[in-house]
Amino acid sequence: MEDSLGRSLVRLSRAGAIAALALLAFPAASIDTVQEWQVDESTTGLLVEDHRAPVVSIRLEFAAGTWSPWVEEHDAGVAFELQLRDSKGDLRRRADRLAAGLSLSTGARSATMFLTCGKEDLPAALELVRDVLRGVDLDRKALSRLRQEMKINWQAALKNPQFVLRQAGVRLLFREDDPRRRPSERPKLPGKDLEKLLAARDALVRIPGRVVGFAGDLGLEEARRVAQGLLPRAGNEPAGMRPAFGPVAPADRRPREATVRLPRLTQVYFAYGRDSLGWLDPDYAAALIADHALGGHFNSRLMVALRQESGDTYGADVSDDDDLDPGVYAIGTFTRTDNAEATERRIRDVLAKFHAEGITEEERAMAAGNVTGRRAFLRQSPGQILATAMTERRHGLPYGFFDRQAEKAAALPLDEINTFIRRFYDPGRLTMLTLRPE
Repeated sequence: MEDSLGRSLVRLSRAGAIAALALLAFPAASIDTVQEWQVDESTTGLLVEDHRAPVVSIRLEFAAGTWSPWVEEHDAGVAFELQLRDSKGDLRRRADRLAAGLSLSTGARSATMFLTCGKEDLPAALELVRDVLRGVDLDRKALSRLRQEMKINWQAALKNPQFVLRQAGVRLLFREDDPRRRPSERPKLPGKDLEKLLAARDALVRIPGRVVGFAGDLGLEEARRVAQGLLPRAGNEPAGMRPAFGPVAPADRRPREATVRLPRLTQVYFAYGRDSLGWLDPDYAAALIADHALGGHFNSRLMVALRQESGDTYGADVSDDDDLDPGVYAIGTFTRTDNAEATERRIRDVLAKFHAEGITEEERAMAAGNVTGRRAFLRQSPGQILATAMTERRHGLPYGFFDRQAEKAAALPLDEINTFIRRFYDPGRLTMLTLRPE
Protein backbone atom coordinates (compact mmCIF):
# COMPACT_ATOMS: atom_id res chain seq x y z
CA MET A 1 0.00 0.00 0.00
CA GLU A 2 2.78 2.43 0.95
CA ASP A 3 4.76 1.49 -2.16
CA SER A 4 1.68 2.12 -4.33
CA LEU A 5 1.10 5.51 -2.70
CA GLY A 6 4.75 6.37 -3.12
CA ARG A 7 4.69 5.54 -6.82
CA SER A 8 1.57 7.67 -7.27
CA LEU A 9 3.19 10.64 -5.54
CA VAL A 10 6.33 10.26 -7.62
CA ARG A 11 4.26 10.17 -10.81
CA LEU A 12 2.29 13.23 -9.77
CA SER A 13 5.25 15.32 -8.64
CA ARG A 14 7.39 14.38 -11.65
CA ALA A 15 4.65 15.16 -14.16
CA GLY A 16 3.79 18.41 -12.42
CA ALA A 17 7.39 19.59 -12.24
CA ILE A 18 8.07 18.79 -15.89
CA ALA A 19 4.87 20.47 -17.01
CA ALA A 20 5.58 23.60 -14.96
CA LEU A 21 9.13 23.96 -16.30
CA ALA A 22 8.01 23.38 -19.88
CA LEU A 23 5.22 25.93 -19.68
CA LEU A 24 7.60 28.52 -18.24
CA ALA A 25 10.22 27.89 -20.90
CA PHE A 26 7.97 28.15 -23.95
CA PRO A 27 5.20 30.50 -25.09
CA ALA A 28 1.58 29.56 -24.56
CA ALA A 29 -0.12 27.34 -27.09
CA SER A 30 -2.33 28.89 -29.75
CA ILE A 31 -6.04 28.41 -30.33
CA ASP A 32 -5.11 27.63 -33.94
CA THR A 33 -3.78 24.26 -32.75
CA VAL A 34 -7.29 22.85 -32.14
CA GLN A 35 -7.65 19.89 -34.52
CA GLU A 36 -11.01 18.21 -35.14
CA TRP A 37 -12.09 14.89 -36.65
CA GLN A 38 -15.03 12.50 -36.57
CA VAL A 39 -14.52 9.54 -34.25
CA ASP A 40 -17.85 8.10 -35.41
CA GLU A 41 -21.15 9.51 -36.65
CA SER A 42 -22.16 10.51 -33.10
CA THR A 43 -18.77 11.54 -31.68
CA THR A 44 -16.30 14.33 -32.50
CA GLY A 45 -12.62 14.23 -31.61
CA LEU A 46 -10.60 17.31 -30.63
CA LEU A 47 -6.86 17.64 -30.05
CA VAL A 48 -4.68 20.45 -28.75
CA GLU A 49 -1.24 19.05 -29.47
CA ASP A 50 1.59 20.23 -27.22
CA HIS A 51 4.78 18.22 -26.71
CA ARG A 52 6.44 20.52 -24.18
CA ALA A 53 5.75 18.10 -21.31
CA PRO A 54 4.97 14.34 -21.15
CA VAL A 55 1.46 14.98 -19.82
CA VAL A 56 -1.91 14.22 -21.42
CA SER A 57 -5.35 15.55 -20.46
CA ILE A 58 -8.54 13.79 -21.53
CA ARG A 59 -11.86 15.61 -21.51
CA LEU A 60 -14.98 13.66 -22.46
CA GLU A 61 -18.20 15.59 -22.93
CA PHE A 62 -21.72 14.19 -23.15
CA ALA A 63 -24.50 16.29 -24.63
CA ALA A 64 -26.98 16.70 -21.76
CA GLY A 65 -26.77 18.51 -18.42
CA THR A 66 -28.83 19.61 -15.46
CA TRP A 67 -31.01 21.92 -17.57
CA SER A 68 -32.30 18.89 -19.50
CA PRO A 69 -35.78 17.74 -18.36
CA TRP A 70 -34.81 14.16 -19.20
CA VAL A 71 -31.65 14.34 -17.06
CA GLU A 72 -33.61 15.67 -14.09
CA GLU A 73 -36.45 13.15 -14.44
CA HIS A 74 -34.11 10.15 -14.64
CA ASP A 75 -31.41 11.39 -12.20
CA ALA A 76 -28.90 10.96 -15.01
CA GLY A 77 -26.59 13.70 -13.75
CA VAL A 78 -26.31 12.11 -10.31
CA ALA A 79 -25.76 8.69 -11.90
CA PHE A 80 -23.00 10.10 -14.09
CA GLU A 81 -21.15 11.63 -11.13
CA LEU A 82 -21.55 8.49 -8.99
CA GLN A 83 -20.15 6.05 -11.54
CA LEU A 84 -16.62 6.34 -10.14
CA ARG A 85 -18.00 5.13 -6.78
CA ASP A 86 -18.13 1.36 -7.09
CA SER A 87 -18.93 -0.53 -3.89
CA LYS A 88 -15.41 -1.89 -3.39
CA GLY A 89 -13.61 1.33 -4.29
CA ASP A 90 -11.54 -0.36 -7.01
CA LEU A 91 -11.96 2.39 -9.59
CA ARG A 92 -10.82 5.13 -7.22
CA ARG A 93 -7.83 3.08 -6.12
CA ARG A 94 -6.78 2.61 -9.74
CA ALA A 95 -7.08 6.35 -10.33
CA ASP A 96 -5.02 7.04 -7.20
CA ARG A 97 -2.28 4.65 -8.30
CA LEU A 98 -2.03 6.53 -11.58
CA ALA A 99 -2.24 9.95 -9.87
CA ALA A 100 -4.78 10.48 -12.63
CA GLY A 101 -6.88 13.26 -11.12
CA LEU A 102 -10.11 11.84 -12.55
CA SER A 103 -13.23 13.94 -12.00
CA LEU A 104 -16.88 13.73 -13.07
CA SER A 105 -19.23 16.70 -13.18
CA THR A 106 -22.60 17.65 -14.62
CA GLY A 107 -23.03 21.22 -15.80
CA ALA A 108 -26.07 23.03 -17.13
CA ARG A 109 -25.65 21.79 -20.71
CA SER A 110 -23.31 18.80 -20.55
CA ALA A 111 -21.73 16.10 -18.41
CA THR A 112 -17.94 15.91 -18.35
CA MET A 113 -15.28 13.39 -17.42
CA PHE A 114 -11.81 14.91 -16.99
CA LEU A 115 -8.53 13.11 -16.42
CA THR A 116 -4.87 14.11 -16.50
CA CYS A 117 -1.98 11.66 -16.42
CA GLY A 118 1.64 11.21 -17.37
CA LYS A 119 2.14 10.09 -20.96
CA GLU A 120 3.63 6.78 -19.80
CA ASP A 121 0.41 6.04 -17.90
CA LEU A 122 -1.93 6.83 -20.80
CA PRO A 123 -2.76 3.19 -21.72
CA ALA A 124 -3.76 2.40 -18.12
CA ALA A 125 -5.69 5.68 -17.86
CA LEU A 126 -7.65 4.93 -21.03
CA GLU A 127 -8.52 1.48 -19.71
CA LEU A 128 -9.75 3.09 -16.49
CA VAL A 129 -11.96 5.47 -18.49
CA ARG A 130 -13.49 2.54 -20.38
CA ASP A 131 -14.19 0.66 -17.17
CA VAL A 132 -15.79 3.68 -15.47
CA LEU A 133 -18.12 4.35 -18.40
CA ARG A 134 -19.12 0.70 -18.62
CA GLY A 135 -19.29 -0.03 -14.89
CA VAL A 136 -22.21 -2.03 -13.51
CA ASP A 137 -21.66 -1.35 -9.81
CA LEU A 138 -22.62 1.74 -7.80
CA ASP A 139 -21.91 2.22 -4.11
CA ARG A 140 -25.26 2.34 -2.29
CA LYS A 141 -23.63 4.04 0.69
CA ALA A 142 -22.25 6.79 -1.55
CA LEU A 143 -25.75 7.36 -2.93
CA SER A 144 -27.17 7.56 0.59
CA ARG A 145 -24.49 10.07 1.62
CA LEU A 146 -25.20 12.16 -1.46
CA ARG A 147 -28.92 12.30 -0.72
CA GLN A 148 -28.22 13.44 2.83
CA GLU A 149 -25.67 15.97 1.61
CA MET A 150 -28.21 17.46 -0.79
CA LYS A 151 -30.71 17.90 2.05
CA ILE A 152 -28.12 19.57 4.29
CA ASN A 153 -26.85 21.84 1.50
CA TRP A 154 -30.38 23.00 0.72
CA GLN A 155 -31.06 23.93 4.33
CA ALA A 156 -27.73 25.76 4.47
CA ALA A 157 -28.50 27.62 1.23
CA LEU A 158 -31.72 29.00 2.71
CA LYS A 159 -29.60 30.71 5.37
CA ASN A 160 -27.09 32.12 2.87
CA PRO A 161 -27.87 35.79 2.10
CA GLN A 162 -26.37 35.72 -1.41
CA PHE A 163 -28.33 32.59 -2.32
CA VAL A 164 -31.63 33.97 -0.99
CA LEU A 165 -31.13 37.26 -2.82
CA ARG A 166 -30.28 35.50 -6.09
CA GLN A 167 -33.26 33.19 -5.69
CA ALA A 168 -35.53 36.22 -5.46
CA GLY A 169 -33.96 37.75 -8.56
CA VAL A 170 -34.26 34.58 -10.62
CA ARG A 171 -37.91 34.22 -9.67
CA LEU A 172 -38.62 37.75 -10.89
CA LEU A 173 -37.09 37.04 -14.29
CA PHE A 174 -38.02 33.47 -15.21
CA ARG A 175 -41.11 31.28 -15.17
CA GLU A 176 -41.35 28.42 -12.71
CA ASP A 177 -40.67 25.79 -15.39
CA ASP A 178 -37.66 27.60 -16.89
CA PRO A 179 -34.44 25.58 -16.40
CA ARG A 180 -32.57 28.74 -15.39
CA ARG A 181 -34.55 28.71 -12.14
CA ARG A 182 -33.57 25.16 -11.26
CA PRO A 183 -30.28 25.88 -9.39
CA SER A 184 -32.18 28.26 -7.10
CA GLU A 185 -34.95 25.82 -6.19
CA ARG A 186 -35.09 22.78 -3.91
CA PRO A 187 -33.16 19.98 -5.64
CA LYS A 188 -34.86 16.74 -6.59
CA LEU A 189 -33.38 13.88 -4.56
CA PRO A 190 -32.21 10.97 -6.72
CA GLY A 191 -34.03 7.67 -6.51
CA LYS A 192 -32.55 4.70 -4.64
CA ASP A 193 -32.87 2.12 -7.44
CA LEU A 194 -29.27 1.47 -8.54
CA GLU A 195 -30.31 -0.37 -11.69
CA LYS A 196 -32.34 2.62 -12.86
CA LEU A 197 -29.43 4.94 -12.13
CA LEU A 198 -27.06 2.77 -14.14
CA ALA A 199 -29.56 2.68 -17.01
CA ALA A 200 -29.75 6.48 -16.94
CA ARG A 201 -25.95 6.71 -16.98
CA ASP A 202 -25.81 4.28 -19.91
CA ALA A 203 -28.33 6.36 -21.87
CA LEU A 204 -26.54 9.63 -21.09
CA VAL A 205 -23.11 8.53 -22.33
CA ARG A 206 -24.66 7.22 -25.56
CA ILE A 207 -26.49 10.42 -26.56
CA PRO A 208 -25.25 11.69 -29.96
CA GLY A 209 -23.16 14.86 -29.87
CA ARG A 210 -20.36 13.42 -27.75
CA VAL A 211 -16.87 14.95 -27.78
CA VAL A 212 -13.58 13.18 -27.02
CA GLY A 213 -10.93 15.80 -26.32
CA PHE A 214 -7.19 15.37 -25.82
CA ALA A 215 -4.60 17.97 -24.84
CA GLY A 216 -0.86 17.64 -24.41
CA ASP A 217 1.78 15.15 -25.51
CA LEU A 218 -0.21 13.37 -28.18
CA GLY A 219 -0.05 13.50 -31.99
CA LEU A 220 -3.09 13.48 -34.23
CA GLU A 221 -2.67 9.91 -35.46
CA GLU A 222 -2.24 8.60 -31.92
CA ALA A 223 -5.25 10.61 -30.75
CA ARG A 224 -7.36 9.17 -33.56
CA ARG A 225 -6.28 5.67 -32.63
CA VAL A 226 -6.90 5.86 -28.88
CA ALA A 227 -10.27 7.60 -29.36
CA GLN A 228 -11.60 4.56 -31.21
CA GLY A 229 -13.59 2.36 -28.86
CA LEU A 230 -13.04 4.65 -25.87
CA LEU A 231 -16.76 5.38 -25.47
CA PRO A 232 -19.66 2.91 -25.46
CA ARG A 233 -21.56 2.54 -28.72
CA ALA A 234 -23.76 5.56 -29.39
CA GLY A 235 -27.54 5.34 -29.10
CA ASN A 236 -30.47 7.65 -29.75
CA GLU A 237 -31.36 10.97 -28.20
CA PRO A 238 -34.02 10.46 -25.49
CA ALA A 239 -37.34 12.23 -25.78
CA GLY A 240 -37.52 15.41 -23.73
CA MET A 241 -33.76 15.85 -23.54
CA ARG A 242 -33.46 19.45 -24.72
CA PRO A 243 -34.22 22.31 -22.31
CA ALA A 244 -37.01 24.73 -23.22
CA PHE A 245 -36.37 28.34 -22.24
CA GLY A 246 -39.29 30.63 -21.58
CA PRO A 247 -39.29 34.38 -22.25
CA VAL A 248 -37.67 36.72 -19.76
CA ALA A 249 -40.21 38.79 -17.83
CA PRO A 250 -40.29 42.21 -19.53
CA ALA A 251 -39.07 45.22 -17.60
CA ASP A 252 -42.51 46.83 -17.41
CA ARG A 253 -43.85 43.75 -15.59
CA ARG A 254 -41.08 43.62 -13.02
CA PRO A 255 -41.25 45.68 -9.82
CA ARG A 256 -38.83 48.57 -9.42
CA GLU A 257 -38.25 47.57 -5.79
CA ALA A 258 -38.62 44.34 -3.81
CA THR A 259 -37.61 43.30 -0.29
CA VAL A 260 -36.75 39.83 0.99
CA ARG A 261 -36.45 38.98 4.70
CA LEU A 262 -34.09 36.61 6.50
CA PRO A 263 -33.83 36.04 10.27
CA ARG A 264 -30.83 37.12 12.34
CA LEU A 265 -29.14 39.24 9.71
CA THR A 266 -26.71 41.90 10.90
CA GLN A 267 -26.29 43.44 7.44
CA VAL A 268 -28.46 44.49 4.52
CA TYR A 269 -27.68 43.07 1.07
CA PHE A 270 -28.45 44.71 -2.27
CA ALA A 271 -28.85 43.42 -5.83
CA TYR A 272 -29.75 46.13 -8.33
CA GLY A 273 -30.40 44.11 -11.43
CA ARG A 274 -32.08 43.04 -14.62
CA ASP A 275 -31.71 40.35 -17.30
CA SER A 276 -28.21 39.91 -18.72
CA LEU A 277 -27.06 39.77 -22.34
CA GLY A 278 -26.41 36.49 -24.09
CA TRP A 279 -23.10 35.86 -25.84
CA LEU A 280 -24.57 36.44 -29.30
CA ASP A 281 -26.15 39.76 -28.41
CA PRO A 282 -24.69 42.54 -30.62
CA ASP A 283 -23.93 44.55 -27.47
CA TYR A 284 -22.03 41.77 -25.69
CA ALA A 285 -18.58 43.21 -26.51
CA ALA A 286 -19.57 46.67 -25.30
CA ALA A 287 -20.88 45.15 -22.07
CA LEU A 288 -17.43 43.70 -21.34
CA ILE A 289 -15.98 47.22 -21.26
CA ALA A 290 -18.87 48.80 -19.37
CA ASP A 291 -18.93 46.08 -16.69
CA HIS A 292 -15.25 46.52 -15.94
CA ALA A 293 -15.58 50.28 -15.56
CA LEU A 294 -18.67 50.03 -13.36
CA GLY A 295 -17.70 47.23 -10.99
CA GLY A 296 -14.90 45.05 -12.32
CA HIS A 297 -11.87 46.19 -10.30
CA PHE A 298 -10.74 47.90 -7.12
CA ASN A 299 -10.94 51.41 -8.58
CA SER A 300 -14.24 50.90 -10.39
CA ARG A 301 -17.09 53.40 -10.05
CA LEU A 302 -18.84 51.25 -7.45
CA MET A 303 -15.77 50.53 -5.34
CA VAL A 304 -14.66 54.16 -5.28
CA ALA A 305 -18.10 55.44 -4.26
CA LEU A 306 -19.13 52.72 -1.81
CA ARG A 307 -15.85 51.69 -0.23
CA GLN A 308 -13.11 54.25 -0.75
CA GLU A 309 -15.12 57.45 -0.40
CA SER A 310 -17.99 56.54 1.93
CA GLY A 311 -16.82 53.41 3.74
CA ASP A 312 -20.25 51.84 3.27
CA THR A 313 -18.95 48.38 2.44
CA TYR A 314 -15.93 46.16 1.94
CA GLY A 315 -16.97 45.13 -1.55
CA ALA A 316 -19.18 46.11 -4.47
CA ASP A 317 -19.22 44.59 -7.93
CA VAL A 318 -21.29 43.49 -10.89
CA SER A 319 -22.23 39.88 -11.58
CA ASP A 320 -23.36 38.36 -14.86
CA ASP A 321 -24.47 34.78 -15.52
CA ASP A 322 -22.46 35.03 -18.78
CA ASP A 323 -24.10 32.38 -20.94
CA LEU A 324 -25.45 31.91 -24.44
CA ASP A 325 -28.93 32.71 -23.13
CA PRO A 326 -29.81 35.70 -20.93
CA GLY A 327 -29.52 35.19 -17.19
CA VAL A 328 -29.22 37.49 -14.18
CA TYR A 329 -27.22 40.72 -14.19
CA ALA A 330 -26.82 42.61 -10.91
CA ILE A 331 -24.92 45.28 -9.06
CA GLY A 332 -24.23 43.79 -5.65
CA THR A 333 -23.04 45.06 -2.28
CA PHE A 334 -23.87 44.99 1.45
CA THR A 335 -23.68 47.27 4.47
CA ARG A 336 -24.61 47.44 8.15
CA THR A 337 -28.33 47.71 8.83
CA ASP A 338 -28.29 51.29 10.13
CA ASN A 339 -26.57 52.45 6.94
CA ALA A 340 -28.91 50.76 4.44
CA GLU A 341 -30.76 53.84 3.20
CA ALA A 342 -27.57 55.84 2.62
CA THR A 343 -25.96 52.95 0.75
CA GLU A 344 -29.00 52.39 -1.45
CA ARG A 345 -29.02 56.07 -2.32
CA ARG A 346 -25.35 55.96 -3.33
CA ILE A 347 -25.88 52.84 -5.48
CA ARG A 348 -28.67 54.62 -7.33
CA ASP A 349 -26.56 57.78 -7.70
CA VAL A 350 -23.61 55.85 -9.14
CA LEU A 351 -25.80 54.12 -11.70
CA ALA A 352 -27.69 57.29 -12.62
CA LYS A 353 -24.44 59.12 -13.38
CA PHE A 354 -23.02 56.10 -15.20
CA HIS A 355 -26.16 55.89 -17.32
CA ALA A 356 -26.30 59.60 -18.11
CA GLU A 357 -22.61 60.35 -18.73
CA GLY A 358 -21.03 57.03 -19.68
CA ILE A 359 -17.33 56.38 -19.17
CA THR A 360 -14.18 58.32 -19.98
CA GLU A 361 -11.51 57.43 -22.52
CA GLU A 362 -9.17 56.57 -19.66
CA GLU A 363 -11.71 54.10 -18.27
CA ARG A 364 -12.26 52.62 -21.73
CA ALA A 365 -8.54 52.07 -22.29
CA MET A 366 -8.09 50.47 -18.86
CA ALA A 367 -11.04 48.15 -19.43
CA ALA A 368 -9.82 47.20 -22.91
CA GLY A 369 -6.45 46.17 -21.52
CA ASN A 370 -8.09 44.10 -18.82
CA VAL A 371 -10.52 42.34 -21.17
CA THR A 372 -7.79 41.29 -23.60
CA GLY A 373 -5.28 40.54 -20.85
CA ARG A 374 -7.66 38.15 -19.09
CA ARG A 375 -7.88 36.04 -22.23
CA ALA A 376 -4.14 35.38 -22.07
CA PHE A 377 -4.51 33.81 -18.62
CA LEU A 378 -6.99 31.32 -20.12
CA ARG A 379 -4.54 30.22 -22.83
CA GLN A 380 -1.55 29.20 -20.74
CA SER A 381 -1.86 25.44 -21.20
CA PRO A 382 -3.22 23.06 -23.83
CA GLY A 383 -5.82 21.86 -21.33
CA GLN A 384 -7.20 25.39 -20.94
CA ILE A 385 -7.35 25.86 -24.70
CA LEU A 386 -9.14 22.53 -25.11
CA ALA A 387 -11.68 23.44 -22.40
CA THR A 388 -12.43 26.78 -24.09
CA ALA A 389 -12.77 25.13 -27.51
CA MET A 390 -15.19 22.57 -26.10
CA THR A 391 -17.25 25.32 -24.46
CA GLU A 392 -17.46 27.14 -27.77
CA ARG A 393 -18.40 23.99 -29.66
CA ARG A 394 -21.02 23.00 -27.05
CA HIS A 395 -22.80 26.31 -27.59
CA GLY A 396 -22.55 26.25 -31.39
CA LEU A 397 -19.91 28.99 -31.47
CA PRO A 398 -16.86 29.07 -33.76
CA TYR A 399 -13.47 28.29 -32.25
CA GLY A 400 -11.82 31.47 -30.99
CA PHE A 401 -15.17 33.18 -30.37
CA PHE A 402 -14.29 34.50 -26.91
CA ASP A 403 -10.89 35.77 -28.02
CA ARG A 404 -12.49 37.64 -30.91
CA GLN A 405 -15.14 39.12 -28.61
CA ALA A 406 -12.38 40.47 -26.37
CA GLU A 407 -10.57 41.94 -29.38
CA LYS A 408 -13.82 43.46 -30.63
CA ALA A 409 -14.49 44.96 -27.20
CA ALA A 410 -11.03 46.50 -27.01
CA ALA A 411 -11.46 48.09 -30.45
CA LEU A 412 -14.85 49.70 -29.79
CA PRO A 413 -14.80 53.52 -29.84
CA LEU A 414 -15.89 55.40 -26.75
CA ASP A 415 -19.10 56.78 -28.28
CA GLU A 416 -20.39 53.28 -29.16
CA ILE A 417 -19.79 52.07 -25.61
CA ASN A 418 -21.55 55.07 -24.10
CA THR A 419 -24.49 54.61 -26.47
CA PHE A 420 -24.80 51.05 -25.18
CA ILE A 421 -24.59 52.26 -21.57
CA ARG A 422 -27.51 54.63 -22.14
CA ARG A 423 -29.60 51.70 -23.44
CA PHE A 424 -28.70 48.93 -21.04
CA TYR A 425 -28.22 50.73 -17.71
CA ASP A 426 -31.51 52.63 -17.74
CA PRO A 427 -32.59 52.69 -14.05
CA GLY A 428 -36.18 52.30 -15.21
CA ARG A 429 -35.39 48.75 -16.36
CA LEU A 430 -33.69 47.63 -13.14
CA THR A 431 -35.11 46.25 -9.90
CA MET A 432 -33.62 47.14 -6.52
CA LEU A 433 -33.72 43.89 -4.54
CA THR A 434 -32.94 44.26 -0.84
CA LEU A 435 -32.40 41.52 1.72
CA ARG A 436 -33.14 42.77 5.23
CA PRO A 437 -33.43 41.19 8.69
CA GLU A 438 -36.88 40.01 9.80
